[in-house]
Formats: sequence, structure tokens, C-alpha cells
Amino acid sequence: MEFLHNITYQLRLHWKMLEDAVLYHHLNAPCPDRCFCCFNRSTDHFTIDCTHADMQFYPDLPHSILYNATMHLDKNRIARIKQSLGHASLRKLYLFENQIVDFPFHLIPKNITHLDLRKNKLEALDDQVVDFFRDREGSTKRKIELSGNPWTCDCRAKYFLSFLRQKDPLEYIAALDRCNIFPSGTCPEACICCLDNSSLPSLIIDCRSKGLKAIPPLPTLISGESSLHFEGNYLESLPSNSLPGYAELGHLYLANNRLTEINQLPENIITLDIRNNSISLLNKQMRDFFDKRIAATTQLKLLLSGNPWTCTCEEKDFLQFVKSRSRYIENLTDLYCGGTAKLLIETDESDLCPSGLVHYVTLTISFMIIISTINLIVYFKQPLLIWFYEHNVCMSIAAQREFEKQKKFDAFLSFTHKDEELIKEFVERLETGAYKFRLCFYLRDWLVGVPIPECISQSVKDSKRVIILLTNHFLKSTWGRLEFRLALHATSQDRCKRLIVVLYPEVENFDDLDSELRSYMVLNTYLKRDDPNFWNKLVFSMPHVNVQQEPAPEAIELSVINRNE
Repeated sequence: MEFLHNITYQLRLHWKMLEDAVLYHHLNAPCPDRCFCCFNRSTDHFTIDCTHADMQFYPDLPHSILYNATMHLDKNRIARIKQSLGHASLRKLYLFENQIVDFPFHLIPKNITHLDLRKNKLEALDDQVVDFFRDREGSTKRKIELSGNPWTCDCRAKYFLSFLRQKDPLEYIAALDRCNIFPSGTCPEACICCLDNSSLPSLIIDCRSKGLKAIPPLPTLISGESSLHFEGNYLESLPSNSLPGYAELGHLYLANNRLTEINQLPENIITLDIRNNSISLLNKQMRDFFDKRIAATTQLKLLLSGNPWTCTCEEKDFLQFVKSRSRYIENLTDLYCGGTAKLLIETDESDLCPSGLVHYVTLTISFMIIISTINLIVYFKQPLLIWFYEHNVCMSIAAQREFEKQKKFDAFLSFTHKDEELIKEFVERLETGAYKFRLCFYLRDWLVGVPIPECISQSVKDSKRVIILLTNHFLKSTWGRLEFRLALHATSQDRCKRLIVVLYPEVENFDDLDSELRSYMVLNTYLKRDDPNFWNKLVFSMPHVNVQQEPAPEAIELSVINRNE
């Protein structure tokens, strides 16, 4: 075998001596030492073959190659790539089984379509190199071969590891094996696992923004802590500690998910990031858990902002927890009470739970306001109803229900003959006014020859109201007191208030009335003739018609009767 190798080497040496005498116009220079150069006219391809040439240094190609150039450097001892114009114009480069330790982006030929880096000493590739060879829709296909290298699982090469998992899953598993991950070579399908060696070895499991709804089984580091990045997913609840790898986590990043509560965490948790979820409370179990962790380590770090935290008296212990453990909570000034712009740290317990005295004072004031409001409504009820009725507003409230709609007159006007001059204004105001009431009074409506008691009784029966003009003359009139008593008895038998007493200013007392009538005047209300609002009150006391427009003259009857003593 060695004999054949020597013969091959001697032949190549003689061929090279012949080539050195000629400048390849394709290279504008001699063929590189220990290499064979040839040009295929049919395919327009130029090939530089330096396979198995025991080369330690990358060939120098000082000039650009105008053709589709391919260079074979397989099975040599080349450790570094040398930049040159010829190198930059290569379309295919084969470096199988060399000692390449680094291949930065600026050394990648920009028109290359095939790069073979198998079995070298590469540990990672730059992010720019990854982007260059990553398959993209509509872009030129570029092939890269990566197997057989001691790829590292260092997190500084996380972007490359993602690319490696896509291109060569077996190489990715081999890289994980070098990190002492247990179980061997495992990592959730949608995630990338890598080793952070910035301080103590730490396994990073990156599952960010993968559309996941649950935390998958996780690998662990045989010696060291683990961190899970699960931000930007659709997680609604945490798993139990029975999930493989979950209980061993030291750092848990769950920002921008859909969590509504925290109920179980890894026992040795150091960092918890639950920002921008829908969590309103840390229950007592979790608060006790964090107190236990604080007693075990001073490195505990909680990130809680962006959640609608509850600020109520029932949950005042949570507020106390936040304030007393503020040194362990990051961005404390970004914590707000849910639905408000009030900072949690600026909320006092007294704001959530007023003292008993304040509570009772507030209750008393509220009760007094209610009572005062009721009194005002009662006091102003009649003026309001009168105003509504007068202006034909809210008639369903202002108008009173009439139970005797078939009576002939609206009012019987009772007075003595000595007060006949008072009748004119009542007739003008009531019979010719807006509501066209029909009045009954003795000067106009009693028949001649009918006994007076009978006329009085019939007028009271035929009228919906009885208006008594209570003057000093009326108090001294026998017939007046009889009409008063008949009207009073009729009122006591009906379901509506029929008796309307108009008290004139000249009446100072009711001593001239008998005990029954005097008791009525003392215990019941009446209209004062000198009241500025007298006519509005009188109209309101008359029979009502619940309409939305002014009633026609025939809509309401009003009858007034006056009679002589």
C-alpha cells in the first residue's frame, strides 16, 4: 500500500513539474503546490484537486476564477482558511477530514453552493453563517455538511444549535451528550437546550414563543442547575412536581402567558418571572413557600409586574407580603392594583380596611343622607305632583285614580248666602279654566220647592268633591255645618278624599264647630285662601283625568253648589 502511495506521489510530482512550466489562464497563476488543476470545457467547470496532499496551509489563489470553480481539500491537515480573490470566487469547497477550528462569515465565498465541513474541529458557526445557509423560500439553495465535528452545546451558539437540530439531528444529540444532560441527548422537540458556562454550569431550556399550551418533560443537568424559558406561549396552569425535570428547575421564566394562579413551584426555585399574565393573587401557600425559600437563599428574585393584583381588605396579607419582601421583587414600582392606576407599594392597609370608627361614621352619614332624602321627597311630594299636573308632565305619576267617574258634578260648592260674592272667582277659575270642571251650587242648580236637607244630600251624592268655603259666616250657619257633616260622612265611606276645606284668613279658631267637625279640622289638612299657590293646589285636589294633552271641556265634570242658609 505504501509502495502504491509512493508511486502516486512521484507521478503527481512529475506532473506538477510539468504544470509549473505553464500558467493556467483560468487561475492566471500556476496550479497550487501539490494540487491538480483541470478545466472541463463541456461543463465550463474548473477543478482544483488537492485531496490527500498532506497540506497544512490553505492554498493561495491570488486571482479570481471566472468559471464554476471547485476545490477539493479533503484529508489534509489544514486548520485555517486563507482569504484570497480565488477563494472568494469558489462555488464548491470540500474540506472533509481536516483540522478546521474556525470558519467566520467573511471567509465564506458568497457564491458558494456546496460546503463540506465534515470531520473537522469546529465547535460552532457564527449566526451570520447560519443565516447564509438557512433554507429560505425563493433563495438559492446552499448545501452545507456538518457531521463529525465536536460541536459544543454552549448557549453562545444557541442559534447555531437550532440550525444544527434542523440540518443534522444526530449531530445535535451528540452535542447534547457532551453537556452531560440526563436523560442522554434529550430535549423537548419544540425547544433548544444549551449549556451556560458564564458562571456555574447551567442547563438552559429555551421554549420561547413556540405556541405551547403545556410544559413538556424536561431534561436535567447531571451536575448543575436548570433554567426554563417559556415566555410568549399559551400556558394556563403549572404542572405538578412529578413532571420529569420540572422539580429540578432553578429558574422559571413564564412571562406573557395565560396563567391565572400559581399553585406549585420547583422546590429550589431561585428566579420566577410571571410578568404579564392574569394572576390576581399569591395565595397563603405560595407566600409561605417564598418565605421558606428566602430563609434558604438570599438570591431569590420575583418578577410580578403586568398582572391585575387584588387590592382588597380580604387580601391585605398579600399587600403586606409585597411590602415586607420588596428586596426580592424586581420592578416593584410597576406593580398596580387590578383595573386601577394605583401602585401596590403606595397602597396602605388603611386604604383597604378602614377602621371601625370610620366605618360606623360612614354608615351613620349614609343613613342620615337616606333619611334626609326620604324626608325631602315626602315634604316636596305634593308641590312636585302639583307642578307635574299643572304642566301636564309625568301624568302617570301626578294624576290620581278616580273611583267615581259617573257622577254628575265634579264639585259641590258649599257656602252661606252672606259669602255669595266669593263664588264668582271659583266659577271663573274652575269652570272656564283649562280643565272645564262642572260645579254645583244652590244659586244655580237647586230646584225650587225641594226641601233644603234633601237638596244638600243629593248634591253631595252627585258630586265627586265637596268644596267648603270656611268663613266666619259659615261657622255660624246651621246649614253650613249640616253640609260639612254630610260631606264628612260621605268621605269616610269612600276610598278617595272628597272633602276640600278652603280656610279664609278671618277664621282664627274652630270653637264654633261641634266636637266632630272640630276634630276633623285639627287632624286634617286644608287649603288656605291666602296661600300664593292656592289655585294650583285646588285644581290638583279636584278630580283628575290622566291625559297627555289638555282635557276637553267635556272630559272632566266639575260641579259646585252654593246654597243659602
